[in-house]
Order: sequence, then C-alpha cells, then structure tokens
Amino acid sequence: MVRALSVVFQLLLIALPVVAGVLYLVWQTARLGVEGVGQAMFVLAAMPSVLLNSLVLAVAAPLVACYLALWMAPSLLRRPRIQQVLAPLLAVPHVAFAVGMLLLFSPSGWLLRVFEQLTGWWPLPPQGWPLPEKSLFSLTLVLVLKELPFLLLMIAAQLKQLPSQAWLVQAQSYGYSQQQAWWRVLVPELLQRLTLPMAAVVIYSVSVVDIPLLLGNNLQPVLAQQVFAWSFQFAPEQQANALVGAWLLLAVSGLLLLLNRRHARCYAFCVRNKPLRPSTKAQKLRPVPRFAWYALAGLAVAVVLVLLVQSLATQWFYPALWPSQLSVSLWQQEWPFILAPAQASLSFALLSALFGTVAAVVVLEQQCQRGKQQRQWLLLVALFMPQVPLVLGWQLLLGSTQGPALWVLWAHTVYTFPYAYLVLHGAYMGFNRHWLVKAQSLGYSARQAWWRVLLPMLKQPLLAAYAVAFAVSIAQYVPTQWLGQGQVSSLTTEAVSVASGGDWRIGSLYALLQMLLPLLVFLGAGGLKRKSYAEHA
Repeated sequence: MVRALSVVFQLLLIALPVVAGVLYLVWQTARLGVEGVGQAMFVLAAMPSVLLNSLVLAVAAPLVACYLALWMAPSLLRRPRIQQVLAPLLAVPHVAFAVGMLLLFSPSGWLLRVFEQLTGWWPLPPQGWPLPEKSLFSLTLVLVLKELPFLLLMIAAQLKQLPSQAWLVQAQSYGYSQQQAWWRVLVPELLQRLTLPMAAVVIYSVSVVDIPLLLGNNLQPVLAQQVFAWSFQFAPEQQANALVGAWLLLAVSGLLLLLNRRHARCYAFCVRNKPLRPSTKAQKLRPVPRFAWYALAGLAVAVVLVLLVQSLATQWFYPALWPSQLSVSLWQQEWPFILAPAQASLSFALLSALFGTVAAVVVLEQQCQRGKQQRQWLLLVALFMPQVPLVLGWQLLLGSTQGPALWVLWAHTVYTFPYAYLVLHGAYMGFNRHWLVKAQSLGYSARQAWWRVLLPMLKQPLLAAYAVAFAVSIAQYVPTQWLGQGQVSSLTTEAVSVASGGDWRIGSLYALLQMLLPLLVFLGAGGLKRKSYAEHA
C-alpha cells in the first residue's frame, strides 16, 4: 500500500510535471522552426542587460546570503534556541516582505523619516539614495534578507548532525584558533551539505518574477521577468521570444547549478592553499552578538508594523514620522474585493500543504521500509528547475482546459511537496524504528504502531513541515497567474498587481493579509508544540 501510494505521488508531483512541461516546451519550440528560433535569439542577443542582470542577481544574492548565514551560524552552537527568532521571517512571504522593505528603506521610507526627525538633514526625499524604489541593488538586498533565515535553518539542521564542538576542540589542539577552525574545518563540510539548499536558492533567484515586478528596474528587467511579460502578449513573435527565453533560463540555471556543485570544492581549495597565520587574538569562537539575531527578527516585526500603518493611513506626507490620521475606511471599502482572493489563498494553502506533507510522509516511509534512500535531487527536481519555463510548459499544455482552480491546486502541491520533504527528511529518517518494534511486541499491529507511536513522536517536525508548505503555497505567484487563466486570483497575485501599480495603501493591505495567514499557521504550530511539551513534562 505504502509503495503504491509513493509511486502515485512521485508520478503526479515529480515525473508528470517535469517531463510534461519540458516535452511540451520542446514540441512548441520545434514548431517555430529554425527561422523563428533564430529571430527570437537575435532579439535576446540585442538585450544583453537582461541576461547580465539575471546573472548578477542569481550569483550575488545566494552567495551573500550564504556567507552571511555562515558568519551568524556560530551563535547556533552556544545558543541553539536562538533559531526560534527565524520563525517570524520564515512566515513572511516574499511579496509582503518586499512591499514592507520598500516602505521602510525607500527614499521616502520610514527609516529616512526617523533619521530626518533626528537630524533635520533631509526635508525632502534625498536624490541618489542607495536604495531606490526600483533597482537591481534593492532587488538583491531583499532576496538576501529573505533567503537568510532559510539558510540559517538549514545550517542549524546540519550542525545537529555534526560533532561540531569536538571538531573545534580537535582543531584547536593542532594550533588553530576556534575562529580559524570554524572557517577552515566546519565551513567546508557545511558548504558540502548545503549544496541542495543552495541550489534551491540559486534557482529561485534566477527565476523569480513577482519581486522584480515590485522592485526591479522596468527598463532593464531580469530574464524571468521579461519572459513572463512576453508570454502575456499574443503576437506570434512575442510568444516565440518567450519560448526561446525559457530555454535560455534553463541553460543559465544548468550552468549555475554546475557552479553551485563546485562551490564547496573551490572554497576548500582556497582554504587549503591559504597559509595559516598564528592567531594573536582570543582562541574562543566569537559568536555574532544577539543583537544581530534580534535585529533580523525585528525586521519582520517592522515590516508588519509599517504595512499595518500604511494600510490605515489616510494622509502620510514626507517627512512626517506618523500619519496625520488613521482610519479603517480602506479596509471597509476593500473588504468585498479582498474576500474572494483571501478565501482562494487559504483554500489552496490548506489543501496543497496537506497533500504535500502527506506525500512527503508516504515517500519517506517507503524509503524506511525499503531500507534505502532515494537520491534527493530526484525528489526535489521541481526546486532545481526555474519556475517560469516549467510553468510555461504546463500553461501551453493545458491551454484553456476546464477547472483552472484544480490545476492551480496541483501546481501548488508540486512545490509544497519538496519543501515538506526537506523539512521532514532529517527527523523521519533519524527516527529510531525500534520504538515500532516495541509497540508491536505489546500487541499493536504495524499500522497501529505507526499511527500511535511514530506520528505522535514526530508531531513537531510534521507541524513544521506543514507550516513551511503552507507558507510556500501562499507565496506562489507564477502558477496561480498562469494556470488560473484569469479566473483564479490570490492575495499574492492581487498584492503584486496593486503594489506594482504604485498604490501603496491598497498594496500594503493585501501584503499584510498575505503575511498574516502563514504567520497564524506558524504561531498555531508553535502553540501545538508547546502544548505537546507540557503534556509530556
């Protein structure tokens, strides 16, 4: 039974979406002919900035986020519970985070207002501010800050599986300081283990569409954004450009994945060939001050606060620190229009997170029963393919078929499954199966032992997997926009549409509601965990 279900889930959520999407792209491209492909390639060759911006974003954002996470990670060795401050940022969808960052750090943002009130230097929004509303730098910064909590969580999971303290002590006995031991001994191993999570971050950075629509330079878009725009134009030439651009995205992604595989080796090579200098500083590994961690969590709180204030503000002119008047009139006016997208987002997230988590449990259970693990990259292949060409293949294949909501739900589940699998994998595979043997020796059947022993003992990682999958579904933009065929809208699609048009009050309202749904699920999961601890105390 478990084996049959595992095969069905892998066919529906891995093989079918990837193979069908890619094969249909091949067929549609073949229909263009050599001339059509050549003309599209000529158009792309005339837009070098589009490809360059994508490469800069896809290289800079993951690398900066990775090494910033490694710099902060030593705090996890001494204060493991500090990773709990990551939950607020993990719960914030990318779109809501991007809107909040704009309201905080733009030339007329809250940060400048506070600074102006303290110093009086900028009575008008400054020209040449390093964080303009739409720029590649702003886009990169938002992606770095949003991917940082995910990478810290992945590092925390790996540190639990490594004898980190023993390695630090042993390296120190060979003359390393703990600081040197961290970067020369532990970091190379961590980078090797972070290859798959980093691959997911790289692919997201190269294929993201919704954040560039909000923060990117419209005159010099990134490649995924340009392909997305072409796909909505009905001229055959633009459709051909979209198809060839999708193949270029796949090629760029393949190149970046190859470089990502070499990343750990390159770092280890550089470390080995760098001479070790005697340490003149303290031998202890200095963790990042708690302030840095709490500042990271405080950023999420600030994003929520500024979105709330902006959605309630009637007039808020620069450089006023606070709106002249707060009112719920906008909420009352927009509520009839918000209700349908909110219900759709909640329905898709609840169901796709449930299906994705159940599929992950079934696949992991089948691996445990076989006593052999599958190659993880095969199960996570949807994360390692850029979303734009993959979903474009689905859209072209499905055309104007009936039941767009069903296809949107399926597409969301395709992406919730690998994240639920990633979160569950360590705890599920590390579960001591002797507990099941003991339960069966007491008279339980194998199925009863699984339901009454294994599931309650894995309640915490199961809740975490569901919460992460829920947040992933809420954040889906491209599958909802394309497969919804204009009949399905969500809080994410509406937030991008409104905020990219420049209406920050309504955009803040949609972004705030988009953020609250996963945040409530994370808080609910945390409350259930604490209740479980109290019951077993």
